[in-house]
Amino acid sequence: MDKDHELPTLPEIISMEQILESYKKPQTHYEPDCAAGNFAAPRLVCEAVVRLYPKDGPVPQDQLRIMDIAAGSGLSGQKLYDAGFHNLDALDPATDMMKAALKRGIYTKYYQDTIGYHQTELASNTYDAVVNSAGFAPGHCPPKALDEMIRICKPGGYIVNTMRLEYLVTMPEYHGLERHMDDLESKGLWRRVDRYVTDRYFYFIKQGVTYIYQKL
Repeated sequence: MDKDHELPTLPEIISMEQILESYKKPQTHYEPDCAAGNFAAPRLVCEAVVRLYPKDGPVPQDQLRIMDIAAGSGLSGQKLYDAGFHNLDALDPATDMMKAALKRGIYTKYYQDTIGYHQTELASNTYDAVVNSAGFAPGHCPPKALDEMIRICKPGGYIVNTMRLEYLVTMPEYHGLERHMDDLESKGLWRRVDRYVTDRYFYFIKQGVTYIYQKL
């Protein structure tokens, strides 16, 4: 592997407290690690939403309500905002990430909370699109987070998730993630629109997988 493309090394994360600690001062490690070319998730999420809601669609892009789950410092939100989606809300539990995101001035509301462990304060049937850019990572969003994303999405709206493909195999907490997606579909809560694998997703060597579902 090229030295410039070596993966960043992080301490083993085993609790939510350690996760939140790891996200302090995002400008010193998180954002450099996710610099252009290193991390494709924000771009993939934005491209998916643009395909679902093009500029010449029936509803102007800046009127669509979008929730950015596991928003972090706003990398995905910035991509969406720059693409014309200006009615953005965000959710993330990390205080320093929230502070960094709010400095961008792109979010209408920013909720400091986790997802998938309890019902959030977000109203049901609110958002035209709910996006999650790499929030399915070790110790982060549990599979049940999908249930909450469906709840807050409008009927007919879309849920877009992108994550590292290897986590479906290497992380026990996600061994049943796709099965849970299928179960939600069998219950008539949503339908799969697309699933695709992307090369060069993270640090030029990891593959990513993107899911697009429509709430029924």
